[in-house]
Amino acid sequence: MFGAMFIATSVFMIPRLGVATVLTLILVGQLLSSLLFDHCGLLGMPQHQITLVRLLGAVSLIAGAAMVRL
Repeated sequence: MFGAMFIATSVFMIPRLGVATVLTLILVGQLLSSLLFDHCGLLGMPQHQITLVRLLGAVSLIAGAAMVRL
């Protein structure tokens, strides 16, 4: 189900935003999700706090996504 939603969303958004922007936004979403999963210890995984370095990495990737869109 999630795979079908991923493909449908990609097919719908690529003509509007471009391939580079869509792929960058996918990576941003995965990074933010992984930070949340690590911070909360979801799915039985050990908790890893969000540190300044991790936060700076996420902010850098978000800034990169904004630059790709320009």
